[in-house]
Amino acid sequence: KCMDNLTKDKVYEIIKKHKEVVKVNHFNTTPVGYQYQISFTIFVDGNLSTFESHDIANKLEREIEKKIPEIYLTVIHVNPIETKK
Repeated sequence: KCMDNLTKDKVYEIIKKHKEVVKVNHFNTTPVGYQYQISFTIFVDGNLSTFESHDIANKLEREIEKKIPEIYLTVIHVNPIETKK
């Protein structure tokens, strides 16, 4: 069973509020009982330290799980991307 579009849209709205996230792809959902585990890849400025980029992902994971009760677990992979300065 796939996640409904309304819940998926809620996740994307939260992601969009994080201006450090340049791009998102590989969005996957897996049902876990009446909830979902989600995973996706975010792309952030490649000049950020590993700590900084993973801090963005960790905060995003916590925010999604706090604000959307349908989400059981959020797993975010972080990739660097070249940004123009």
